[in-house]
Amino acid sequence: MIKKDDALLQAFDETRDYFVAFGDRYRQEIIVILAQHPQLTVKELAEKLHLSRPATSHHIKILRDAGMLGERRDGVKRYYYPTLQHAFLKVKQLIDDASCIME
Repeated sequence: MIKKDDALLQAFDETRDYFVAFGDRYRQEIIVILAQHPQLTVKELAEKLHLSRPATSHHIKILRDAGMLGERRDGVKRYYYPTLQHAFLKVKQLIDDASCIME
């Protein structure tokens, strides 16, 4: 049987990338923008963020690596969209696991 401490540490390990991804204001804005306007390109996101394309691409990479953005290709264009359900479920599990230490 897994001890509560081990389960909590595992939950932290499984959500670390999400907290890193959510830890930057521009990445938060990308998630909000894509929730309102799914399927945007890097250029379109960069214009809405008032950031350079390389900086926007950097933030997209972090979000994609964390599994929080998906990508659809159409010819040479790449469109990005949010894929947050798994991240939210894992963070919820962390909260549930951590709440047991408050009891």
